[in-house]
This record gives sequence, structure tokens and C-alpha cells, in this order.
Amino acid sequence: MSSLFPSTFLFSGRCVRAAALLALGVLAATAAQAQQPQKQGAAAVRQGPVYRAVPAAAADQAQVIFFRPVSSSAAGQRPGAAHVYVNGEFHAALLPNSFTRLCVAPGNHSVEAYLGDAPTYEGKSQPRTRAELEGGKTVFVAVSEQDGSGSPVPYRRADAERMLAGAHELRHVISRASAVERCREPVAAVQPVEKARYTLNTDTLFAFGRSDLAAMTQKGRTALADVAAQIRANSLEGVTRIAVRGHADPIGSAPENLRLSEQRAQTVRRVLADEGLPADRIAAEGMGSVETVVSCVANRSRDARIACNAPNRRVEVVVQGVK
Repeated sequence: MSSLFPSTFLFSGRCVRAAALLALGVLAATAAQAQQPQKQGAAAVRQGPVYRAVPAAAADQAQVIFFRPVSSSAAGQRPGAAHVYVNGEFHAALLPNSFTRLCVAPGNHSVEAYLGDAPTYEGKSQPRTRAELEGGKTVFVAVSEQDGSGSPVPYRRADAERMLAGAHELRHVISRASAVERCREPVAAVQPVEKARYTLNTDTLFAFGRSDLAAMTQKGRTALADVAAQIRANSLEGVTRIAVRGHADPIGSAPENLRLSEQRAQTVRRVLADEGLPADRIAAEGMGSVETVVSCVANRSRDARIACNAPNRRVEVVVQGVK
């Protein structure tokens, strides 16, 4: 296993997988195509578009850019095409300065290339390397000219794209690799929007300084039942999250205020679930006393500060979803 490969393209050593042989006529056609003069093959490759930065892979697909750069060595390029196989099935025949883009389901696959493997077509009957490909990831591999085998060599994206400048996508060969899928664009994340917001004063919901269910007032239970009924009446279709946010006033220590706000949010969440809202979509959050809505003079009496801070002691029920 080569240590050059990134974590998204790990080879697990030699692996032999028998694959069904292609019909003799198809084999002959592929061999003939691979042995065409390089000039003619290069012209066919130029029918495809020049490489442009590929989009990200879809979350449920792994994307591989397999390319064959132009050699800068004195020995030059080996003649003929490099046959690319996926899971032992023929996918493409790469000539110098060409590439192929392929997508497969995430998992363990054999993705490799062979130079001059006719007539035995070793890549079909005895694939030598396997790769663990991750969903949502793109890997770049090049055909190796050094050892004559054409085995894949991994590259970082920035390095690969410098080598791909001016390369043309291979489009004149039909892939016969059953694992290869049409590459899909990643689904754009839909940002949730606020569909409704309900604010309840905790002096109405709970006895002062309390947060447990036993301390909830009858008036508070009625208010939460009304909120649940309104949410249901407006339809739960498209609702992805119901955020219950507890807020405390700044009287007392910050840790105690955070604890109190969290516990009140949890109790309200429980009541809303009991009122028929989907519990798996209700999330309780304690905000402490960092999001006050009014400011009160600190040197007033305690009773005056408690009265002034009444609007800060609240629970917000925020309904979020998609339009």
C-alpha cells in the first residue's frame, strides 16, 4: 500500500477479483482503438472539453479524476492508451493530455490503469489495487509512466489541476464499468426560515425562581396548550425544528441563570410534546441572561429590579422550516 495516497484514497494491497470477460468482438475493438496512432487518438480526445475545476462531489458519491499528463522526461510517453478499469471492468482508454471524470458509490473499489495490457487485459482479470473512497470527496490520480504498468499515482488537487491545464476530457470511449454512475451536483443546503415565534413570560409559566414541571402554573399550561394548537393549526408541513429558548434575568450569577434557563426550556419542551407536537423536532436551549430585552438600573431595590426585569424572564418558542 503506497503511503503517497491521501486518507480518502487508501489502497489495501494486491486483490484478485475475477470479472466477467467482455465479448471477443468488444475486446478486439478496444484493442484496435488502443493501438491507433497517437495523433489520431489525440484528435479524438480533443473532441472533449478542456479541463475546468470540477464541482464538489455529491454526498452519496465519490468522485475520481483519472488523468494522463504529457510526460516531460527524456524517455517521453509510452505508446498506446492507458486502459482504466473500475472493479475489473473497462472504463476508458487514456492518451497523453487527457482525463476522465467518474463517480461511484462510496466504498471500497478497484480503480487503476494499465499500459499495453493487451491481449491479456490484466486489469480485468487481476486488479492489483483497491481504494476506500469516501462520499462527498474528490480524488485526483494520474497514470504512472515510470514503471510501465500505468498504476495510479495520487496528487493533491492543486498539483493535479496544474498538470491538467489544457487536458481534454475523454468522450470517445463508452464506459463498460457497471459501478460508474452519472456524477451529480451536491444538493444545496436549504437554510431554514423562521415561520413563527411565540414569547411567554416565565412569571406566567412558573413560580418565581422555579423551573420544574410541578412548579408550572395552570395559566402556564393553558398558554403552552394554546401555542401548540396554533402551531398545529398552521400545519407542521415544512417545519424542521421547533426551538424552545429559555432566558433568565441578570439577577444572580451567570452559571445559575444559565442552569435555570436550560431547565425551564426543557420543561416547556416536555409540555409541548405532551400537547402533540413532534418531540423529535423540538430542541431545548438555555440562553442564560445574555439576551436581555430591557436594561434595569442596578442600584434600585431588589423588588424593583425583579419587577423591571420581568420582560427578560421569558421562554421563546421559535418555529423553523422551509418555505
